Amino acid sequence: MLVLQFGNAKTVHKYKHFRLIDYVKILLSDIDITRLLLLPCLEFKTTVSKQTGVLGTKQTAEYHHCKIKLYDSGLLLFTGSIHKLYNSLHNIQAPNNKNGYNGNQFTLTNIIEVRTHLSKLFDCKPQQMQFQNIEFGINTEPKINPQDFIKGLLYQRGKKFEFRYNDYYAQVVHRRYILKIYNKSNQYGMKEQTLRIEIKELKAIDFSDTGIKTFADINAQTLENAKQLLLKRFDEVVYYDFTINKKGLTKSQKQSLNNYSNPRYWFENITVKKRYEHKNKLRKYISDYSQNLHQKIRAEIIQKGGIINRLSETPKGGIINSSNIELNTPFKPPTKNEEKTRVKHCPITGVNLSREKEGAKYIRTTTLKYLKKHDEEKYTEVCSLLLKNTNPYHTKYEVDIINHLAKQIRNRVYNGNSIKKTGYNSKMYHNQTRLF
Repeated sequence: MLVLQFGNAKTVHKYKHFRLIDYVKILLSDIDITRLLLLPCLEFKTTVSKQTGVLGTKQTAEYHHCKIKLYDSGLLLFTGSIHKLYNSLHNIQAPNNKNGYNGNQFTLTNIIEVRTHLSKLFDCKPQQMQFQNIEFGINTEPKINPQDFIKGLLYQRGKKFEFRYNDYYAQVVHRRYILKIYNKSNQYGMKEQTLRIEIKELKAIDFSDTGIKTFADINAQTLENAKQLLLKRFDEVVYYDFTINKKGLTKSQKQSLNNYSNPRYWFENITVKKRYEHKNKLRKYISDYSQNLHQKIRAEIIQKGGIINRLSETPKGGIINSSNIELNTPFKPPTKNEEKTRVKHCPITGVNLSREKEGAKYIRTTTLKYLKKHDEEKYTEVCSLLLKNTNPYHTKYEVDIINHLAKQIRNRVYNGNSIKKTGYNSKMYHNQTRLF
């Protein structure tokens, strides 16, 4: 019997509504299909045509608002919202329905938990889970009515926005991706005004620039790359800002603004060549005379992206991320007996020093090599915070990566010792990184 236990359903998080990865389509390779079909938590069904009685070419199992599809050819796909999967396993529901919920936070720590869970479910390594398409998005709370921004959306990269669901949802469909902007608070009956910015990448070759190809590639750096891709698409949006104050403007200026607020004007009244000129004029009006809703939302994407990329948090909401030095928790000095018997830990990573020589103050290559071989999740966490542009799963340069990690940890230890001389407000101190 396979037991899949997933975290503590009673955990309450301080920060809400932040997520960067949601819907995925994953191709699974080299999976033991016989074992999978016998799992008691999965019930595979085959569709039958009502007209012909012919069996379908695939078997499908529903799994916490996601689907596992097994084709006769042997192809195995996992599709659905891994955020809804996480919430379902934790018994977290939306305020207004029970059809799956993805309106709360979904951080790097949560994603790693989902990865571990799916690895156990399919009895595979993260490298065997290859993304075919993926959604990147962030729920923002810019303290505005989401509809004030949505109703002004005009176009993005030469394509008009399409509006659905009583104009609570807008999207631009391109051949390789879809940009979505919609009122998340209306979707789930949430109290906070929440605007969702999202891109659905349809081709693996396009999102591979983020460094994400398989589930093994998810780390703080690749999520940062995904955030930058989201910002790029959002900056390409042309919109009319209805907070523009027209008082004091000339009659000609007001007429121009009336034209700019009409989506048809951009595609029927001016040429493509002229569109660029008028787009810059509109942006100037927005910059000079409005609340600049785009910039408020953009700032939220940057802020929430930083929170999403944290690796862990304490039950009381203390956050650990790439901009924090240590947890804001009270320190209680150990007694002499406790000092003699306790297992000491590296002050940078929190990993115990049991594999290092007596008197070691931080982990070195010996411990890092052990983590690489025996504790992949912890090794990934260390790499995610200490490596910037290196994929820890590219083993060709494993020795260099291990040495680089050890050097980064050593530098942080000795830089930290200079805090006593420079003070806690120094730039050096605030730029350090710790896991614990």
